Amino acid sequence: MKRILVSVTIISTLVLMLSIGVCLSQDAEKMIEKSQTMMDKGKMMTDKGKMMMEQGKMMMDKGKMMKEATMDKNTMMKEGDVMTKEGQTMMEKGKEMKDKTMMKNGKTMMTNGKMMKEGKMDKKTMMKEGDLMMKEGQTMLDKGKKML
Repeated sequence: MKRILVSVTIISTLVLMLSIGVCLSQDAEKMIEKSQTMMDKGKMMTDKGKMMMEQGKMMMDKGKMMKEATMDKNTMMKEGDVMTKEGQTMMEKGKEMKDKTMMKNGKTMMTNGKMMKEGKMDKKTMMKEGDLMMKEGQTMLDKGKKML
């Protein structure tokens, strides 16, 4: 009887230790999965930040070009076409990122690009819009840096 009691105690202890080990192992796996998810989210934020910085820089460059207002009408119309397309791309990327600033700035670029493409933007307006685009581009650049 005493041997059976000792055997049952030993077996119970072993089963308890194994079940505790399994629980700890499962908890460790869950922690690893959570940390991987957090790392993935962090990488995604970094990528979005870099994209926002690139778009902001591009907007600043286009704004600078407009602010200088040294283009002839043909160049302005070609640049307007390019700017319209870049603005559309920026809006789409803004929608993907759910970023209203990027969407708004993309729309601004599209509007300005369309006016330039049609040859309807006078020098004074171009300089004013160029200055505004430079400021908005800087805002996007700063926002992108914060995301990194």
